Amino acid sequence: MFTERSLQIQLLSLSIVIVVLTVLAFLYIAIEEPTSLRESRYGVPFFTPLTINPETGETISIDELVIHYKGGF
Repeated sequence: MFTERSLQIQLLSLSIVIVVLTVLAFLYIAIEEPTSLRESRYGVPFFTPLTINPETGETISIDELVIHYKGGF
């Protein structure tokens, strides 16, 4: 049916296809940078520093403020 040589060629070709698709996916993410990777679902950019709550003096994330003022949770 299949010889050992043909199975090796099939495995090699499948491996090459997987490597090429992986590299293309990483390039797409690095070049295109989808908006879902730039900001949270509330529109707050990632890597935003914490802010100080004026009432308690504790630090809270901007996401928590956005959720509070949008009426969530």
